[in-house]
Amino acid sequence: MDKFGTSFQSVEGPTDGPNLKNARLVGVYIGANWSVPCQRFTPSLIEFYNKINEDIQQFEIIYLGMDENEEKYKEIVSDMPWLFYDFKEFIKYQVYYEYKKHIQGIPCLLILNPNNGQVITNQGRGTIEKEGQGAFEKWLTQMSFK
Repeated sequence: MDKFGTSFQSVEGPTDGPNLKNARLVGVYIGANWSVPCQRFTPSLIEFYNKINEDIQQFEIIYLGMDENEEKYKEIVSDMPWLFYDFKEFIKYQVYYEYKKHIQGIPCLLILNPNNGQVITNQGRGTIEKEGQGAFEKWLTQMSFK
């Protein structure tokens, strides 16, 4: 999915996102350090992500941080096991504007078809909160109908 670029950050440092290329599903997580709902949801998403990828990496997330302060941004991404952009990376704004019509507030977890970038659902957060690990299979089923 070239629309996301090839230059990401991870907790280990700069990366070209090798897991993105082989993911069965891709999540775009829009959040911010100042958002209390994000502070509550992020630990659940980390747990979900780690559990889904426990045996084999099949789900990748790209974080689009809406923080205006670089220090706060670095603070929130320091615990995230998935990809994120450098604080000043322009492409994150391009990605945000491409999917803006699907974002109804933060935190928002868009689930995308990795083959074409089409949005499967903009209710990723709610699905995880309601269905837990079953959300992943639900999204795969939804993808087959789109």
